[in-house]
Amino acid sequence: MSSTEHVHGPDCQHDHQEHVPTAHVHGPHCGHAQQEPVRNPLKEIGRNDPCPCNSGKKYKKCHGA
Repeated sequence: MSSTEHVHGPDCQHDHQEHVPTAHVHGPHCGHAQQEPVRNPLKEIGRNDPCPCNSGKKYKKCHGA
């Protein structure tokens, strides 16, 4: 190909299949299912998070005291 960039238009005389991108680009119309975000199971518990003992209390009022 020449050193100048090719501009596609109605008078273009070459096969356009060579310009099709090979990498998949994800977007709203790509057809893949929505994925769940990755969660860190080892995340520290915040003081205002529910206590992991399932008492219904905040961590700071239960096991965080």
